[in-house]
Amino acid sequence: MSLTVAPTPHLRRAGLVIAIASLPAIGFTTLLPEPGAAIGSHFCLFCGTLGGVSAFLNVLLFIPLGIGLAFYGFPGRRAVIAMCALSLLIETTQFLAITGRDSTFGDVLTNTLGGALGFAIGRYAFTLLRPSPRIAFALSTSWSAVWLAIQAITAFGFSPAIPSSEYYGEIAPRLGNFEQFGGHVGQASIGNISIPDSRFANSRTVRELLLRGASVTTTLVVFTRTQDIAPIVRVADADQREIVLLAQYADNLIFGVRTGAAVLRLRPPLFELSDAFPAVSPGDRGLTADTLVLGARYSAREVWMQRQTRTSYGHRIPLTASLGWTMVLPFQWFIEGTPIELAVSAIWTACLLFPVGYWGGSVARFPRAYAATKIRMTAMSIALLLLYVGLVVVPRAFGVNAATPADWLAALTGILAGAALAARASEPHTKVAQTD
Repeated sequence: MSLTVAPTPHLRRAGLVIAIASLPAIGFTTLLPEPGAAIGSHFCLFCGTLGGVSAFLNVLLFIPLGIGLAFYGFPGRRAVIAMCALSLLIETTQFLAITGRDSTFGDVLTNTLGGALGFAIGRYAFTLLRPSPRIAFALSTSWSAVWLAIQAITAFGFSPAIPSSEYYGEIAPRLGNFEQFGGHVGQASIGNISIPDSRFANSRTVRELLLRGASVTTTLVVFTRTQDIAPIVRVADADQREIVLLAQYADNLIFGVRTGAAVLRLRPPLFELSDAFPAVSPGDRGLTADTLVLGARYSAREVWMQRQTRTSYGHRIPLTASLGWTMVLPFQWFIEGTPIELAVSAIWTACLLFPVGYWGGSVARFPRAYAATKIRMTAMSIALLLLYVGLVVVPRAFGVNAATPADWLAALTGILAGAALAARASEPHTKVAQTD
């Protein structure tokens, strides 16, 4: 039995369509000007504060092209060289002619890696879809390890990562990558320590307070509505790393604390309290009637945000590993705990566990020489153990909440859907075997 996909005429045409369609997407994503932060070196692997996000997206970007070339029947070595050459051409164009684009060796490497991964998926599609029991076991085990790693990365990404350093308070700072806050800031504090517009007298105490989930509070009067993020209170360290951010964005309050996502160079989690500010039209310089008292608190288990005026309201956002998708988006997502976020988190969890169910189902169905019922029971036990480790043990190891019932339901749905599809895919083989 051949383990690779034979380039039939229909498959070659499909591959050509996929490869051609992927090229405009690659060009649109990589060759448009955009504002960007300066990088330290063109030879870095994970460049800039979002280097992990860029690497992840670069890999995804070239996967369709690799699949298309594989379906078309391109030789493997030539396909990889061609995709590497395309990435080099893009990076050279960025360096010479595209404003705001930084060309790096890391981009070439991750683009080529994504293309090679896509080519392998296309070339061995038959093996992936109809694996033998031994290969299915290896694939299921490998993807289980990948999923556990993703859970660990996500849980670490939500855990506070407050460095030991000298901290500096900033009150309504004027910074190049932020809008200027239009209002008057009164008192601001972290726990019982006032936030100065200068260096903190005791940075160690501030760090301990943040690690314990102390509240960041401020009183202010708003003059105008902002169009972008405008810091009200910000804490940075001596290396210019952002430690705390409390900001206005239109009518909403934005809050964030440095977490493991910054260490991994993923997109930092920022949280939003809608309608925290009075409805002031853009450009309106009139004072609002009320003085606002804003507060926020961060821990690995939850984020709490509150606004107080004549009336007050607050919002609690539980944190689970199922929100990991927010860290790898090409744009900043403000987490609010909305039904949309819950739905996307469920889809994210189900999709990550679908391959485990598919390949695990292939392992459980193929053997005929063993007791099928015993094999299926063993597979179910292993699957439940895997879910418990990934949904409960791993998050708790980093201080993050264990999975919610909705997360469990999504995980089980993904595994069962994969197993059901594996059973469907194996039906033709079963019928042929019975005929023989």
